[in-house]
Amino acid sequence: MGTYLDLQTAIATDLTRTDLTSQIKSAIVDAVKHYETSRFYFNVTRSFTFSTVIGQVAYGASALAQIPDIIGLDTLFLFDGGRPLELEKYEADEFEWLQSTSTGNGRPCAYTYIDSQILLWPTPVAVYTMRPHMHYKLTELAGDTDTNAWTNDAEQLIRCHAKLLLYTNLLEDTDGMQRMSVQIQSYKDALDYKTSARTATGRIRATSF
Repeated sequence: MGTYLDLQTAIATDLTRTDLTSQIKSAIVDAVKHYETSRFYFNVTRSFTFSTVIGQVAYGASALAQIPDIIGLDTLFLFDGGRPLELEKYEADEFEWLQSTSTGNGRPCAYTYIDSQILLWPTPVAVYTMRPHMHYKLTELAGDTDTNAWTNDAEQLIRCHAKLLLYTNLLEDTDGMQRMSVQIQSYKDALDYKTSARTATGRIRATSF
């Protein structure tokens, strides 16, 4: 498993520089931020669950650490002993009107995501297991021994993009910039292909007109 330090070392070796430690770290962080809003197979998940609390509407980091890091909440399922119930998603303003129509408790059937929290309606009357399907930010790389998909599955993409930033903003190396641009596209295409291959159903969906 590649670590944050392994990635830093690889970039320093590629550049044949030993004096850019802080700049390389900053470039890696910026490269990750650039791609974390892209949906790849490793940052989209249904693996996490959280439990509701009777009488509690809003759920954040205390319920599930990944909730504040959600980029896109695709859907939310409730489990109540039988088949899962898919809750209806509302925009925040629509949810405001929905809440105003009733303040009673019950089994949630609707939700919204706002202020880095998931809000449920009606207010839970019992403890339910909730499973979000979501696109989320991976834990930020900080310590040298930290590791995640950015230092493994997407190591080549992040490595090249970090070097592109260094070539552009620090080293002013036009040839290096051009080489990285070509390699970045190749690695991005490869990740997009892997993502599509892992998530595609193989079925053609009808288009609504």
